[in-house]
Amino acid sequence: MTATLRIERVDAGHVRVAGRLGFAEAATALMRGNELAGSGAREVVVDIAGLQDVDSATLAILLAWAARARIGRVVLRFTGVPDALRALAHLCDAEPLLGIA
Repeated sequence: MTATLRIERVDAGHVRVAGRLGFAEAATALMRGNELAGSGAREVVVDIAGLQDVDSATLAILLAWAARARIGRVVLRFTGVPDALRALAHLCDAEPLLGIA
């Protein structure tokens, strides 16, 4: 069994995301994603090392978060990217959009 999605603000420039972030969590995650850029910081580091069972829905949600942040002139940088998600992002050539290398 996978863990429930948790989004925790550490401080104005740091957020931790853990648990399951897939299709079933997409609607909630997209709404909660608005909180990521709402701290007043111009750059927010999002630690996603605690994500479980990542898939294409996970990638789509992270891309939506990053796009919304850019509209608000906030840069999201994702750290702790699970290997499976890194591989998927590479396959889709999405690393630059997520701020990962």
